[in-house]
Parts: sequence; structure tokens; C-alpha cells
Amino acid sequence: MLARTFTLIAGLGTATLACQAPEFMQQYHQRLGGAVQELTTVVEEFDRDAQAQGLSRDEALDRYSVSPDRFINTRGVSMTSTLDRFEHIEAHYTALADANMLTRPVLLAQHSDQTLIAGAWEDYKPAVPTTAEGMIYGLVGFLFGGGLVALLGNILRRLRQAMPGFSSA
Repeated sequence: MLARTFTLIAGLGTATLACQAPEFMQQYHQRLGGAVQELTTVVEEFDRDAQAQGLSRDEALDRYSVSPDRFINTRGVSMTSTLDRFEHIEAHYTALADANMLTRPVLLAQHSDQTLIAGAWEDYKPAVPTTAEGMIYGLVGFLFGGGLVALLGNILRRLRQAMPGFSSA
């Protein structure tokens, strides 16, 4: 009876943890969307300013690098970095939006923006899963945790049966 209770508790615990994954991914995706929206404004303003001077984006960036002013050079490096980050997170945002519940965690792990992940984790509040995805993750977590504890219990029980001195140690 105690083994079944422990198995049930373990299953419920892992279900609770697992069902939080979709909520965290959703909060990260929202944060990612906000970053994409804000960086879109920066990129559009840069492109508009370059166009007003008859320059392409690459030509405008080249101007930064050939300027004799170190501040302007440094500003060019940071703008290039901003443009690269924008392209990365915009692609990641789209990929997450198009992903299914099985591939989303993989995409999150492989391509996440560490600054945004840290911010999402810092602000994360656990939530009760009300979506099918959250309930499926919870069920998988329950089966995994309960199954693992049941398996370990069976192994220990067989060891005790096979080795009479094992249970008294």
C-alpha cells in the first residue's frame, strides 16, 4: 500500500512539473514576440534612415566601419549585432509559432535567446493547465514519474526476494 501511495505521489509531482512546460514556453514566446516587435521598430528606422540617404542597409553599415570616428565604428558594430539578433529571434519566434507540441521544446532548447529565457524564468508564475497540450504534458509526466517509481520499487522488491540479507542492510 505504501509503495502505491509513493508511486501516486511521484506521478502527481512529475505531472505537476511537466504540465508547466507549455505555460513556460507560452510566456517565453510572448516575451520573444515583444522583443521582435521592438526590434522591428529599430530595424525599420535604421533602414528608413539609410534609404533617405540613398543607401542600402549594407552600405549604411559599411559607412560605420570606414568612419575615422571610433564612436561611429563602435556604433556600427552594435548595430550589426542588433540586426543579427533581430534576424535570430524573428526566425525563432516564427519557428516556435509554427511548431507542434513535440517539436516546440526542442526548438526552445536549441535556439532560445538566453536573455529572454532568463527574463521569462525570472517572471514565470506557475499556472494550471487548461489546454489540451498542458494536460497531455501532465499525463506524460504522471506516467513517467509514476512508472519510474514503480519500476524502481519492482527492482528493489526483486532484490529483496533474491537476496534475503538485502532488506536488513
